[in-house]
Amino acid sequence: MVGYLDMTDPTQQCPNSWQKIASPRSSCGKNSSEFCDSLNIPTSGASYQTVCGRFRGYQVGSPDAFRIFSGRISIETFYVDGVTVTYGPPGRRHHVFTYAAGVSEMNISSSTCPCVAGGQLPPLFVGSDYYCESGCPGPDYVLTKLYSSDVLWDGQQCGGDESTCCNASYLPWFCKTFPTPISEDLEVRICTDEDTGNENVAIESFELYIQVLPYLNTSMASSIDTYAIIGITISASFVVFSLGVLVAICMVKRRSKGIPVVNPPIYETVGLDQMQIAVEANSSYEIATNKDTVEQPYYLDLHV
Repeated sequence: MVGYLDMTDPTQQCPNSWQKIASPRSSCGKNSSEFCDSLNIPTSGASYQTVCGRFRGYQVGSPDAFRIFSGRISIETFYVDGVTVTYGPPGRRHHVFTYAAGVSEMNISSSTCPCVAGGQLPPLFVGSDYYCESGCPGPDYVLTKLYSSDVLWDGQQCGGDESTCCNASYLPWFCKTFPTPISEDLEVRICTDEDTGNENVAIESFELYIQVLPYLNTSMASSIDTYAIIGITISASFVVFSLGVLVAICMVKRRSKGIPVVNPPIYETVGLDQMQIAVEANSSYEIATNKDTVEQPYYLDLHV
């Protein structure tokens, strides 16, 4: 686990870049009028290829999901009202997963989720790697209200016209595997196109995991292979030599006792070309138990 937050725990605090919302549900939202407020999730340079996680949040006011406004089609900008998970620094961000918040469960505008008829589709770089849900059951939303009766992205309470928003197989979890290894930090951003007096998205809890790839020093592995094969070859040669000495001794003893000598059996050397040397390397997970503080590596089985 590299990222963790649980605001149901009274000892937990929001990161400095986010604002604590104390009531009616303790959670973290945008801290400023900026379009996105960011939290860096360090991975300590570990090489990984799979990211998994889950988020629980709430709708505040009138978020617009993927509704397009001027200039809102880049991963570097506020392309969603919701939560984004990316890797890489600003200017070189790459998409991992997106959690969108729609304005209503009913079909009232393009500010609803894509699963609702008329809802705006996500940008191409998001693809199908997103969840979207609204906490407002009716057509009339209330600015600044936190809709605490419906947790977002938990796979439950998708009512009205957004009933198919809860059909994703892995809800509330996501898991994404990339074609090549990654070693860059993750980033979680809370984004909206309007200020917090109009809308916000509140995170109650989240967990983020990476699957760290096994580390193997190839030069060391090559040396291990070489010495192992030499050692086994020497051992096999010694066995054959020893057998030959024993046969010679037996022949001498048979002659000394007047016992007829017959042709000795032929001993075949067993080839070693089918032998394989396997070098195993332990894989591990990086764990961080408090926001962005990375502690000692910890071996963890991840089942989702």
